[in-house]
Amino acid sequence: MSAVIRDRSRSVGQSLVQAATPPVVRWAWAGGAILLFILFVMARWFISGHAVPTAPGPDVLPHAAAQFIFWVQCVATVLGVLFFTMFVIRPWIREGHMTTTGMLYVCWLTLFFQDPMMSYTSASLLYNSYMVNLGTWTLGSMPGWTSPNGNNLPEPLLLIIVGYTIIGYSLCFPVLMMLNKIKERWTGLSKFQLATLGILILIVMDTIFESLLLRTGVYAYPGGIREITLFAGQTYQFPMSEGICYGGFTIGATMLLLFYRDDRGQTFVERGLEKLRVGEMSRQWIKFLALFAYVHLSMLFVFTVPMQWFALHSDPFPQGYPSYMINGLCAYGPNADQCPGPGVLMPRPKNNPF
Repeated sequence: MSAVIRDRSRSVGQSLVQAATPPVVRWAWAGGAILLFILFVMARWFISGHAVPTAPGPDVLPHAAAQFIFWVQCVATVLGVLFFTMFVIRPWIREGHMTTTGMLYVCWLTLFFQDPMMSYTSASLLYNSYMVNLGTWTLGSMPGWTSPNGNNLPEPLLLIIVGYTIIGYSLCFPVLMMLNKIKERWTGLSKFQLATLGILILIVMDTIFESLLLRTGVYAYPGGIREITLFAGQTYQFPMSEGICYGGFTIGATMLLLFYRDDRGQTFVERGLEKLRVGEMSRQWIKFLALFAYVHLSMLFVFTVPMQWFALHSDPFPQGYPSYMINGLCAYGPNADQCPGPGVLMPRPKNNPF
């Protein structure tokens, strides 16, 4: 009998402790851990001396393509400054503190960290190494990285950091406006139906934008499964796994976070923030880290992890990629000169590079 009473007391005590810890605090702890991990990997990358530009190789970039690449990086940088001002600076000045949409913008700026992880297990993403780059923070810096020569992936610093906000976070807002208009027109639609429609719209938008950009030779998705790939076999092919997992689910996760805000404009990850007995600065940091966790974990579970399966089951790369796109990433096969594909041996390091 006494054992039963002790068990019940312990259960009640644990419930009280859990009830006293608002969801926002748990999210914030997760966000803090993710942020520290990112800082650790990036610092290790710089300290190790791997932060060096990737050499384009023997193929020469045509003049017109070089001009386009120069200007697309300039335009992306300008748009990044304008969007940062619009989403972060102006609302901050107006409200006296960083707003939820401003914090989410900053969180999306940091998603560049997960970008090369598409190729964590097998090369499936290419960038043009004529763009400003320092290689990438992968092989030798990222724990468990197995794809050969991963550090050769030339992450375009002027493009990719703001790219996740231009073709990403910023798309949430026109879609939310569309959903509000649709709700006014068809009042019988449930929130779930509207949310599903919003995800479908995001898939279409991302597919259109990326399909056009892929034709410019800025980047490529060579590791697609051709049965579910648009323009399959072309150097500008677009795997719909990208459109669904990134356009629909990754962007959609943030769109849903904003769509389901309560009547106080609070997202579900912020619940319990008002109960915390802390100063305003601490409250802001807790909120930011909570949102940071949501943005990174949502991308991890609906994009980065599923893309490993698609990468490991990809068809052969299309023919015709120049050296400044391949960048030594096709180090597969018996002679270490093949690209990934069915029947191609996939080397793995004897020891974890971490």
